[in-house]
Amino acid sequence: MADRNGVGGPTLDSDDGAALARPLAFAEGTGLPLALWLVLARALSGHPWTAQDLSEFRDRVGELLVETRTSAGVVYRLRSPGDRSDERQTQRTITSALLAEVARDGDSGDRDWSAAAPYIVGHLAAHAAAAGLLDEVLEDADYLVYADPPGLLRAINASGSTRGQVRRSIYRASVHVHATATPPERRDILAIDAARHGETDLARKLSRSRPWRPRWATGSMIHPALRFTRTGLGVDAAACTVIDGRPHAVTGCYDSTVRVWDLVDGTERLVITEDDGVYALDCTEIDRRPHVVTGTCSGGVRVWDLNTRAERFALTGHKGWVRAVGCTVIDGRPHAVTGGEDGVVRLWDLVDGSERRRMPGHTDEIRAVAFAEVTGRPVAVTGGCDNTVRVWDLEDGVERALLTGHTSAVYSVSCTVIEGIPHAVTGSGGEGETRVWCLTDGSQRAVLGGHTSWISAVSCVDLDGRPHVLTAGGDCTVRLWDLTEDTECAVLTGHQGYADVLACTEVDGRPYAVSGGHSASPRVWDLGDAVPSSKREGHTGVVQAVDAVTVEGRPHAVTGGDTTVRVWDLADGTERRTLSHRHSVEALACTTVDGSPYAAVGGSCGVTRVWDLDAGTALRDLPSPDHRVEAVAWVDVDGHPHVATSDQDRTVRVWDPDEDAERPLLTDRTRSAVRALEPVTADGRPHLLTGSEDGVLRVWRVTGKGRRVTATIRTGHHWIRALAATVLDDRPHALTVGGNDTAVQVWDLTDGTLRATLAQHPSAVVAVTCAGRDDRWEAVTLDSSGTVHIWDLASAQLREKIALPSA
Repeated sequence: MADRNGVGGPTLDSDDGAALARPLAFAEGTGLPLALWLVLARALSGHPWTAQDLSEFRDRVGELLVETRTSAGVVYRLRSPGDRSDERQTQRTITSALLAEVARDGDSGDRDWSAAAPYIVGHLAAHAAAAGLLDEVLEDADYLVYADPPGLLRAINASGSTRGQVRRSIYRASVHVHATATPPERRDILAIDAARHGETDLARKLSRSRPWRPRWATGSMIHPALRFTRTGLGVDAAACTVIDGRPHAVTGCYDSTVRVWDLVDGTERLVITEDDGVYALDCTEIDRRPHVVTGTCSGGVRVWDLNTRAERFALTGHKGWVRAVGCTVIDGRPHAVTGGEDGVVRLWDLVDGSERRRMPGHTDEIRAVAFAEVTGRPVAVTGGCDNTVRVWDLEDGVERALLTGHTSAVYSVSCTVIEGIPHAVTGSGGEGETRVWCLTDGSQRAVLGGHTSWISAVSCVDLDGRPHVLTAGGDCTVRLWDLTEDTECAVLTGHQGYADVLACTEVDGRPYAVSGGHSASPRVWDLGDAVPSSKREGHTGVVQAVDAVTVEGRPHAVTGGDTTVRVWDLADGTERRTLSHRHSVEALACTTVDGSPYAAVGGSCGVTRVWDLDAGTALRDLPSPDHRVEAVAWVDVDGHPHVATSDQDRTVRVWDPDEDAERPLLTDRTRSAVRALEPVTADGRPHLLTGSEDGVLRVWRVTGKGRRVTATIRTGHHWIRALAATVLDDRPHALTVGGNDTAVQVWDLTDGTLRATLAQHPSAVVAVTCAGRDDRWEAVTLDSSGTVHIWDLASAQLREKIALPSA
């Protein structure tokens, strides 16, 4: 290596020094390991540098480098920014060189990503995105399995080709669990998500080394607009702000915390601890610094500096819960408007913490506030539990308008401008409709119907220069509406709980939204990908019950969720029928009578409906007087199938569906509500297993006279969530699942003894069933982490685990 300075080696501004330093100018994260530094130096310069050349250079210019020790070894980067000219072409060369470093399997020719260098799996995505090559890299199925999730997540939110967008959407669907999943778990989840997107070839490639692979999956719970989900976090309030030039979400929760997290990659910036549950907040800028104003259920209103976490003010005066907080600017000064349980609207100056106005008028709790300008004057629009929307002039504190029409509490308000006129959009706790109000004359412009339950959050946003509104609520969906045409544009699905919090912002010039709820983990959506809407078949809410039956000689699955029952052909995944139950489906069970398939379906309506699945018609309603049906099962009585039901009033009934529905064969009260039913044969006669909230497993005789309960087993469960029945060693057995237990108990029903415990679940078990395979009986269990466990029942040994997506 030439000494161009005459002092023993190259400097950064010599030709050789610039060539050797150039890879470090593009290094990601904490830097490049020495081996890859050498590879990239050769690739970028075309010069055959040696390891000795690089080591000598490193030693001579060490003061210009940052050396960091990591778990994978020592890495290097430049202390100051280096030359990044001709970046796109340079990144293309870097991407190709890094890909060439991933060894290929001698038989298949596929890259062995499991053996790739940590820097490559962690940062290849960033280099490929900068080079415009990420979509090509994503074509490698195994790369999706082994790529570092945080690094890949940051890269895939950049724009790409249509083909690449599908791969990106597949990865983002469950990106919140990829970070903690093992490669086999990630492989299972990605394969299912590929199937949900209709990418069966990718699903096959991903699962080729796994004992099970998905044949098909419905896609109604995914959407290409989803960017990521923050799991393990319920939210009761949310707002968006910018900190250090990056968009952030600020969320409040009943657990007395305020959390600030980056909307690009979901990393948490800080946590603020309040004195009580936070149910309202909004963000503003004070003295050019980001702040959040919080309202708590103890009446506290506080102003926090989001850079320092310091409390700036405590604003006192409210009595009871503060449920509405909004920030605005009046006369160039930041202000907050708050309201809550005391029914008083208060206006605060956030520069000095003074109370400027007190505006009584609501006759019940205030739940929402938003801002607009009407005839040149700033106004606040509030909604509350008195079913009204009120408009307040913030300069003089006078109530300017009273908007009536809602028939229940107004939970949410947002404002926008439609065709040059200020409007308010409101959502109500007892209506499935959103109302749009003209704030100039107080008239109702439109009613937007589409939700199947209450609406608890609305948020206005401009898309392509047109006013839109997002709405969310009790049906677990977020809907996007064009307010110029009053039409629904998209339905964002995937929440597994009520979505009652919404906030909008921009990320890299694109409109984003944050949605979530008390029982729904927050999700981040790119609204640029929400229009037009993605139409996918399947339930739009959580599937509550599943069973299988043969229809026309072909195996079918029958699923119950939202307010529908759906029948799926298991051979090709096509939806054969959709049956409207009109109320939420809580339980279902299937059987075959004279070769024809039937389903018994129960739910919140207090009725069990019997369906002919061939014809798709409802045959009979079996009443359970005004009580939710908790469980249903079919049980054989004298060779004829009967329907067994349990409901909230602790009554077990057995019905002959062909007889008078007012006279069940069996009606008996239990000491506590029965949550699970299962038929079983004991002593050659039909029996019914019940699992109840007192943790007791009971065996009921359904034929003959005399004592009905023939066996009682105290399981030790706090309560019994689910049951399954099987036969082991020619003896009837029951499998029981406790409410929050991480183990499944296997009981011998002949003598009531505990035969085995299936105990290797990492979280609470939520479902169990049994199946025969290869002349042995297996149990299939599902825990709340989204993992299926398959057990050999004879030995009580775990055979396989399959990870599932969480939504």
